[in-house]
Amino acid sequence: MVVINFPCNSVSLQSITFTREWSLHPWESQTISVDLDQSFSRIGILHKPILLARGDGRFDILCGYKRLQFALNKAQMRNIDCLILLQETQPTALLDILLTDQCSARPLSQAEKARFVEICSRFLSHQDIITYFFERLQLRKKLSTIKELNSILQLDPIIIAEIHGGTLQERMVNELLRLQETSDRLALVQLFKDLALGEGKQKRFFTLIRDISFRLGSTISAYLRTKEIDKILKHPDLNIPQRIQHLKELLQEQLSPLHSQAEEEFTKQVRDLQLPPQYIISHSPSFEKDTVTLSISFENFEACANMASQINKI
Repeated sequence: MVVINFPCNSVSLQSITFTREWSLHPWESQTISVDLDQSFSRIGILHKPILLARGDGRFDILCGYKRLQFALNKAQMRNIDCLILLQETQPTALLDILLTDQCSARPLSQAEKARFVEICSRFLSHQDIITYFFERLQLRKKLSTIKELNSILQLDPIIIAEIHGGTLQERMVNELLRLQETSDRLALVQLFKDLALGEGKQKRFFTLIRDISFRLGSTISAYLRTKEIDKILKHPDLNIPQRIQHLKELLQEQLSPLHSQAEEEFTKQVRDLQLPPQYIISHSPSFEKDTVTLSISFENFEACANMASQINKI
């Protein structure tokens, strides 16, 4: 095992080149979150940035772009202590350090994994990337995985930011990548964001909207601009859960009007029975059969056993 020496030197901020060549999240490198800004302002920069020396006396940023950005623009520092890597440091060592530094703070997002693989591709073959890093990245050790990650970086920056923030999970990202139109992807992501939909609801709404749009011969973005949907999403008296429920009902009705009609009729029939609240009647999935199920809740097993005994006598 090779041990890399990290000399720590005071470096002039003017000698640092602020490029995003090594940044794992270049889409947000120019902004510092309120929490991070307050942390820097309150306790300073705890972890030293890591720089890569160049032959002209200047330095490139390997790790700590935002720390250096704060030091230069907010703290107005002239010099800062940094860990320095020699110009001849091997690329695999640089990549290892880059990954270790980020993982010490938190696991990489799917977007950051894609970006890391992109950086690796400048120095290593795809097979070497898989061999050296995929286990640590918790990625499937297949060449197709690299292709999938590269596709993420071709998405609109707005979508990449949502993937990075954890709003969009891997399965939903794969569904979005299958869509041909960027406008359709953006429209869906904006809907998910506005309604704060979790992964399960994202998948359900995506399927409904995609199928309805296909049936109508419309793009997804155009369908989401229709009056019926716009009325729900912009209704001043509906809160977020109510908008979600109303939209779900509208989508289900438009996709399967007969199903919606049957559901409404079934609900009315159950209501007319005026059963106690602990009695629940449910129909078969999608009304595929005429069978119904009566469920009864009991306070304890003894009460259930007594009722079961009476039922057996009937």
